[in-house]
Amino acid sequence: MKIGPFLQTVAVIALAVATLGIAFAQDLPSSQIPPAPPDAAAAGQAPAPPPVMPSQPSAPAAPAVTPAQLDQIVAPIALYPDQLLGQILMASTYPLEVVEAARWVALPANQALKGDALANALNAQNWDPSVKALVPFPRVLEIMNTRIEWTEQLGNVFLAQQADVMDAVQRLRKQAMAAGNLKTTPQCGCRVETSGDTIAIQLANPRVVCVPVYHSTEVYGAWPYPLYPPVDFPPPVGFAFAPGLSIGFGAGIELAAYGPIWGWGNVDWAGRRIIVDPALYAAIGGGAILAGNVWMHNSAHQRGGAYNIPAPGARFGGRVIAGGAAGGRAAAFSGHDARHGMFGTAHAHGGGWGAPHPGRGSGHIAIGGAPHGGGGGHGGGGGGNG
Repeated sequence: MKIGPFLQTVAVIALAVATLGIAFAQDLPSSQIPPAPPDAAAAGQAPAPPPVMPSQPSAPAAPAVTPAQLDQIVAPIALYPDQLLGQILMASTYPLEVVEAARWVALPANQALKGDALANALNAQNWDPSVKALVPFPRVLEIMNTRIEWTEQLGNVFLAQQADVMDAVQRLRKQAMAAGNLKTTPQCGCRVETSGDTIAIQLANPRVVCVPVYHSTEVYGAWPYPLYPPVDFPPPVGFAFAPGLSIGFGAGIELAAYGPIWGWGNVDWAGRRIIVDPALYAAIGGGAILAGNVWMHNSAHQRGGAYNIPAPGARFGGRVIAGGAAGGRAAAFSGHDARHGMFGTAHAHGGGWGAPHPGRGSGHIAIGGAPHGGGGGHGGGGGGNG
């Protein structure tokens, strides 16, 4: 057998097989031809985005302070005359300045100031007008200072839930009235006025304030929140209640001698806000201007102090203390014990509120005004109402 012809035959057969395969492929329907893998870029389409991971849930908003907690906090001041109550609510939002004012008032040299010296000394203090308005009430400042945790709690909830705080005051006034402990008497120096669902306590004489003295645990009758007992400040040493009464009043404090630092603000219960005289406010506050006649918190007087509730901190651009007031104390609070936690049972240390300022008798001068006589205490002592 010759190899040459054999190889030629094999080559011819291979060529024929290849030709038949090409023809077979051309005859197949297009549906039977395997598709090429897709090429998104070649097709002019953008590549598919990466899978989206589920977002982390946002931090829950701080829960609102409950009515039971609000009643607990405002119990020791809910029966105060509206003007004094409003000043305390406003001033509580500036705890650092309250501390400064309490220490300033306690100095014997400042207690002895009279006339122009007193006026100039007060003008020199860079305090919010609401803090200056409490200078005639050294016992109020003393309690707010020694009970600074309570003051901070009150100020923060007033900033975060102002309307709710106002509602708490009205709720407690109704309880006290139902218990027979809130009414107009000669001793209170006030007028208890009811209009619809609102109870107002107005001064009988706008320049004389008799600060109420009462036990929060008694004056409101049966307390409805056993888990949140009311904050209670004891009466001044030697104070005696009239038999069968749960409320009395300290000696009237004459305010004419203090000029415009008093009498520029009052509570508007219908609007659940505090109305101010903007001209007097600006004069007392060193030119601070309000947009209208409604009080607004001035974060400049926070003096770098922190808010211990997130809402006021976010609203006024201030720091928020993690864990509440006990988590961080500003320098001005040094030396104060952390006596009570948030919304805990509270009892005041020291005497009661609203005693006339020692050493401030007649001859005081109104700031920017003429001399006034008759400073110091007014009327009788701290007996109960009859």
